[in-house]
Amino acid sequence: MAATGESAARTLAELRAKIDRIDEAMHQLLIERGSVIEALIAAKGTARTGAAFRPQREAEMMRRLAERHSGVLPLATAEHLWREIITTFTFLQAPFRVFVDLGSDHAAMHDLARFVFGFSVELVIADGPGDVVRRMAETGLDLGLIPADRNREAWWRGLSDDGPRIMALLPFIAQEGRIAGAPAFVVSPRLAEPSPADLRVVAARADHAPRLDPDVAVLADTGSGEFLLATPPAMPETALAAMGLMNIAGVGGIARGITVDRPAGLLRGRLGEHAPA
Repeated sequence: MAATGESAARTLAELRAKIDRIDEAMHQLLIERGSVIEALIAAKGTARTGAAFRPQREAEMMRRLAERHSGVLPLATAEHLWREIITTFTFLQAPFRVFVDLGSDHAAMHDLARFVFGFSVELVIADGPGDVVRRMAETGLDLGLIPADRNREAWWRGLSDDGPRIMALLPFIAQEGRIAGAPAFVVSPRLAEPSPADLRVVAARADHAPRLDPDVAVLADTGSGEFLLATPPAMPETALAAMGLMNIAGVGGIARGITVDRPAGLLRGRLGEHAPA
C-alpha cells in the first residue's frame, strides 16, 4: 500500500510540474506577443484614431479558435481568454473606452461587456443608445455597446458608413446555455484600416411590411416602419427597394458569426463552415 501511495504521489507531482511548465510557456508566449505588438506600433509610427480596431480579423481569429478547440475546457472559456488577450493588446495599440447602454437587463449587459472587453478597458455607463452614439461621435476613439432589445427606437439614425457605425453583432459564437449571451451591437468610430465585412448593415424605412428575401435578416424593427437589416455586401439598393424599402443607408458591417448547436442562417454559420467570400 505504501508503494502505491508513493507512486500516486509521484504521478501527482509530475502532473503538477507539467502544469507549471505549461503555465510558464503560456506566459512567455504572451510576453512574446507583447513584443510583436510593440513592433507593430513602431511600424505604424503612431496610434491613429481607430487604427487598432480590426473586427474582420478578430472574427477570423475566433473562427480558427472555435474550429481547433477540443477537450474538457469549455469553448466559452477559451473564447473569453482570447477576447481578453485581443482586447488588451488592442488597448495597448490605441487606448479606448466602451460606452455601455445597459438596456433592460443590467446584469446581462455588464456580463457581456466584461466577457468581450475584459478588464483592461474602462466601461462607461451611458444614458441610453442615443447617448452611446453621441459620445462616440464626440471622441472618435471609443467603442459602444447597445443591447439588441432597444429595437423600439431607431437609435441607429445617428450612424453612417463615414461616422459611428455598427462593427459587430454579439455573441459571435452562439451556443445553447452559453454565459454572457445577451444579443448586442458593437458600435465603433470609422475604421482607419477597414476590411470588407461578411455582411453589410443598412437602415431603411417601409410604409408597409417589406417583402424581404431570405438572404436579408432583420436585426431590429421599431414596429413603426424603421428597420435595421443585414444584407450580403454586394446586394444593390435597387434590390432592397424592390422589396418595399426606401431611405436606405449604410450604417456599418458585421462578420458572420458561428453557431455551435443551432440552425445556421445568414447571421451565423455552423461551426466549421467558412464565412462567405
